Amino acid sequence: MSSSGTTSSTSSKKRTISTLFAVGLMLFSMFFGAGNLIFPPMLGIESGDHFIPAITGFLLTGVFMPVITVIAVAVSGSGVRDLASRAGAIFGVAFSVVAYLSIGPFYALPRAAAIGYELGIESTFGLSGGLWRLVCTAVFFSIAFAIVMFPGKVADTLGNYLTPVLLILLAVLTIVGIRSMNNPPIEATEEYSSNALVAGVLQGYFTMDSIAALAFAIIVVSSFGGSGITDHKKVVKLTSIAAITAGAFLLLVYIGLGVMGTRMPDKSSYSDGAAVLSSASKLTLGSTGDMVFSGVVLLACLTTAVGLIAACSAFFNELLPGISYRAWAITFTLIGFGISNLGLERILSMSAPVIGVIYPSAIALVLLSMFHLLVPRHRLPYSYRTAVYVALLFSLIDLGVNHNLLGMESLTFTSSIPLFTEGLGWLIPTVVATAIAFAVDMSRGRMRKESLISGEIDESLHSDVTSGSSTPNAAGKDD
Repeated sequence: MSSSGTTSSTSSKKRTISTLFAVGLMLFSMFFGAGNLIFPPMLGIESGDHFIPAITGFLLTGVFMPVITVIAVAVSGSGVRDLASRAGAIFGVAFSVVAYLSIGPFYALPRAAAIGYELGIESTFGLSGGLWRLVCTAVFFSIAFAIVMFPGKVADTLGNYLTPVLLILLAVLTIVGIRSMNNPPIEATEEYSSNALVAGVLQGYFTMDSIAALAFAIIVVSSFGGSGITDHKKVVKLTSIAAITAGAFLLLVYIGLGVMGTRMPDKSSYSDGAAVLSSASKLTLGSTGDMVFSGVVLLACLTTAVGLIAACSAFFNELLPGISYRAWAITFTLIGFGISNLGLERILSMSAPVIGVIYPSAIALVLLSMFHLLVPRHRLPYSYRTAVYVALLFSLIDLGVNHNLLGMESLTFTSSIPLFTEGLGWLIPTVVATAIAFAVDMSRGRMRKESLISGEIDESLHSDVTSGSSTPNAAGKDD
């Protein structure tokens, strides 16, 4: 091989590694919002001597599920709509729209801005009141929008600049906090003493990262496509490495924050994770702690908001290509800005029902798509439809019983559903029904035209998804 060929190959490998690292850090930063920041330390306090099973459960839904969700979308070769359409074209569109709107302009996006203001500005600098909220959220969304509007630069901006700063601040906060505090854990609260693992799993739900992963994955895949990497197998491999990299950082940060919670003094005096972190910052870093805490919160919220605006705009541009990416970005930024000024308490009050209904179907879809890799040439239409619809049915029953919708609180058969009282009543019925449907699919012996991982990724993903020209093919590939 000529020296010029060797140099070119080496340069190509370096670019790939550089892109891979930047994309991994970008994905971490998009996952790690302020919600992720405040849940682990409170879990550390409340789980007490049951911390290990509690944090294990949290990591299952807060790290493991988001990682394999990103990989599952990469395997689909396109986006969440393509993946969800394995359960039917109508479900694919409906599920995708609900998922993007819930983790985007109507919940997670305004939540990020509201938390950024209330924890990063109001509590630190005392700038309270409707006018200050309006001004600060306007600045917040202006910065996020400006970053999103630079085509092809989302991964570079987040991965090379904002995320390293965020990680440094988090490292300072957790390492100093763990080293300087050594108070023994308290007895676990009732929620964690009865079944700490399940309680941790449910807390991991509230990060909403498994749903967000469906949206963020398209940015990851398109980042590699925009770098000229279009072979489906290689894209899946690189996406898997990037997702695992992001997951490793999430795991370290969650464990660090959780351990710090177990070591806090006066544990019974804290009502939420924000208060825990604010107090930990002051106890360990003094007056500097307020600035560190504020910086962590604002960067965590900003990086998440950038990812949400970019992902949602790209998806709806794909769904309705007549409306440009830029127009969708403006629309979602304005909606998020408006809702964020309703206040954090109102925004959070809408979270539980949305999360409870969407999560089971999303988890069932992702886990089955990964299981599908064991039989990559077979079609599994009944398996996918059964998994998502059974999970959806039982999540709706759970919602109706817990909120007494249509008098469903009086339903007696729910007491015989395993794990129903723990909020996981959908799990066993979904597994059993899907296993039966899988047996039916295998007996029919219908084969796909090609393996799950083959060929090139969707042509529209060969250029960066945030360029405003993303027009992927309609979903509904052979399942």
